Amino acid sequence: MAANDVARVYASALLDIGQERKILSQLEEELGFVAKLLDDDKDLVLFFNAPGVTKDSKKAFVDRIFKDQLSDICVNFLKILIDNDRQLSIGDIHLALIEFIDELNNRQRVQVVASSSLSAEAAKKIKDALEQKFSKEIIIEEVVDEAIIGGIVIKIGDLVIDGSLAKDLKSIKEKLLSSKVRSEAAYED
Repeated sequence: MAANDVARVYASALLDIGQERKILSQLEEELGFVAKLLDDDKDLVLFFNAPGVTKDSKKAFVDRIFKDQLSDICVNFLKILIDNDRQLSIGDIHLALIEFIDELNNRQRVQVVASSSLSAEAAKKIKDALEQKFSKEIIIEEVVDEAIIGGIVIKIGDLVIDGSLAKDLKSIKEKLLSSKVRSEAAYED
């Protein structure tokens, strides 16, 4: 879930302001709201990306639309992004901000991929084992992917623990294809 360097710079600045003013969770929530809005509304993305629309017009739009919904800090932050042509990086900045907040709070987000939904007991066992291993609070994001057939795949940052049946079957197939069978050992009844 690593965000790019530019997003990290902006997220770091927002983190500092949020900590200083003690509104960090509010800023994260507001930025998440705008990121989701940009994800859902392609017309808004086109507007913010339109070369024919001036930066002043875009900032006036932000004032009109978000003035009563977002804090002044978040509105001003959006205007700074527009000034620097980074308004379409809001999603990446939000992800980077979440990473910084998680690091600050000693949390680790983990993606658990399974062929079906995990039971509450299984999710708790995985969470407890990972918390013990990493000495951090673990936040599990569960993903259902029937293609792994069975077992689970755990993704922790760049680390992938693949305990899926699909991986095992692929491994067996590769071993069978690469093994040489002597002709006299292969026969049919």
